[in-house]
Amino acid sequence: MAATCEAREDDILSRDLQKRYNGLLMIRTKAIKGKGAWYWSHLEPILFQNQETTSKALKLRCGLCNALFSASNPSRTASEHLKRGICPNFNGAEANSNGTTLPKFKFRKHTKKDLPGAGLTSLALIPAPCSVAFQPNSPTAPQLNQTQIETAFNLLAEWFYETCGYVSLSTVNHPKFRAFLHHLGIPPVKPSAILGRNLDIKYVEARLQFEDKIQDAMFFQLSTSGWKIETACNNFANETDALVKVVVNLPNGSSLFHRVLPLGASNPSSDYIREVLCTFVKEVSGSNVYRCAGIVADAGNANRRALHELELHHTWMVNLTCQSKALQLLLKDFFKHLPLFALTASLCHKFVQVNFFKSHNCNDINICLNSQQSLSLEQTAAAISAIENVAQFSGALDQAFTGKTISSDPLNKEISDAIQAPKFWEDLDAVISLTKLLKGLVQEIEEDRPCLGQCLPLWEEVKNRIRAWCNNFTVEEKPVMELVNRRFSKNYHQAWAASYILDPLNVAEDSSGRYLPPFKFLTPEQDKDAVKVITRLTHNENAHIALMELMKWRTEGLDPVYARAVQAKERDQVSGKMKVANPCGSRLVWETYLTEFQVLRKVAARLVFLQASTSGLNWKQPFSSWFNFSRPSSNAIDKIQKILFVSLHKRLEKDEFPDEREKGSMLYNCKTEDIYPTVV
Repeated sequence: MAATCEAREDDILSRDLQKRYNGLLMIRTKAIKGKGAWYWSHLEPILFQNQETTSKALKLRCGLCNALFSASNPSRTASEHLKRGICPNFNGAEANSNGTTLPKFKFRKHTKKDLPGAGLTSLALIPAPCSVAFQPNSPTAPQLNQTQIETAFNLLAEWFYETCGYVSLSTVNHPKFRAFLHHLGIPPVKPSAILGRNLDIKYVEARLQFEDKIQDAMFFQLSTSGWKIETACNNFANETDALVKVVVNLPNGSSLFHRVLPLGASNPSSDYIREVLCTFVKEVSGSNVYRCAGIVADAGNANRRALHELELHHTWMVNLTCQSKALQLLLKDFFKHLPLFALTASLCHKFVQVNFFKSHNCNDINICLNSQQSLSLEQTAAAISAIENVAQFSGALDQAFTGKTISSDPLNKEISDAIQAPKFWEDLDAVISLTKLLKGLVQEIEEDRPCLGQCLPLWEEVKNRIRAWCNNFTVEEKPVMELVNRRFSKNYHQAWAASYILDPLNVAEDSSGRYLPPFKFLTPEQDKDAVKVITRLTHNENAHIALMELMKWRTEGLDPVYARAVQAKERDQVSGKMKVANPCGSRLVWETYLTEFQVLRKVAARLVFLQASTSGLNWKQPFSSWFNFSRPSSNAIDKIQKILFVSLHKRLEKDEFPDEREKGSMLYNCKTEDIYPTVV
């Protein structure tokens, strides 16, 4: 019994020392950047582990003489060891400065003897075989002390972390980059300076910030994307998506990166997805899994089954499929089941196989649609590319397939007949119009990231736009709407109806001036679904109270002042669209104002917060390629995970996920004087 108590005490002490060690690392990192005491550039916290027991010891090591001290009072250690002259390698002047200022370049005045022409007379007297080429004195690199070099290395490492995926780590070995560092007086950088202790410190710092924000949140939502491996021809994601990205959505509207999971060669089963999602929930929530309000994941049969099974075992969760992915699948349904889309795509497939398109750099279409691949669900993106290419060169096609060219090849004859038929161009115009419509809706969802309460209005808008498309192009409406309704049913969740009537964004003013929830827009089935979800999300003993409060919400609604405040909109400076001024207003109204709804307000706050699409975490190919090496070591995977966590944590914090085209456009938009500054 005594041994057990001692083991517990050792374990508690070890955890306290680990926490103290992490705190000292953060303090030292900030101090090196100039936001702390001067002595941290010389003192380094070290955590020693006993090989025989679980006990640990925390010490401070002097970086100048390698002496070890107690970590209980770093300030006193600095005063006694450094300032009083005990350390033989310490320069006392450093204690009075921050040590991060680069020394100024020293220039000397040029004299007549320094000019190249001054030595020409003497050089002319030297015989030619013994002549030495004259070279002017090269500027001397500035001399940096150890503190300044460490500061430069830290800043350089931070730059690599924040530009991770855009700047290769091999840059540190590039001759030009090494010459640049030498010119600044900085010694060559080794990869270990970026992937070693510096990375560990940054990771610990980012992880502590992550855990603090998770602890401050009352609840959260997990967003997972990348479960299905896409083909390289996918028109919506131009790169192979072989990694699961896990992001945590917080009630304040921010997102936190958690981790990535390499998928492997095949698409996972629903059982595997369910187990992995359970692991993610436990990793983020810790012991209180009730704080996880739900999960949003890619649309797909395996994902739906896994999400549904999780809901059955965790009744407080609302698990959804991504709505942008659902609209992409709806477009694929059209190409697979509608003759208008299939026949038009088949003709355009034949178009891009002729030499005319090969001469116009359309070879990528031939790779995606070759003779051994029939038009299927997976080839929809390639079919869209073929259709868009035919439409792009429509003016030149009529001139290309005339005269003797037609009779020489049956394929050219078929293409020529299609070109001369007005129906082909009408069908092509109709297909392109609906394709642009759905792609535009997908882009809006990815940019706006609608909440759960906007799902029903979103799909109603989709149906109305598609009905208008059918009328404009004289397309039979029944088979088209059957596909739309089938896709709607696959993605529908009972929580859509509940969140729709509970979201203050959707309350509407009636004739008496009250702002009432939109119960009248629900079907009888959806009305029942809302009651079922609210009952499930409350404890059994409080279910009847929640239903009574729901009736009160239905008849009384929301105060007009608060309703108008929540629904207030302002113009977005980037897109120019009118958007809700306070995206968190719906949740805040339930948490702070509608306090008389003691049970319903807790359910409503969680429902109106949930996102209906996966997080817009779009990264480039370098991230994915890191996991494609054969049999990477566990140490390599650990380093990759740490780099990704540090990099993406910073980018999500700053909302920095620029598109490559936007980055490239900076060069074309800058002024001439920005590129060639005026020399004064």
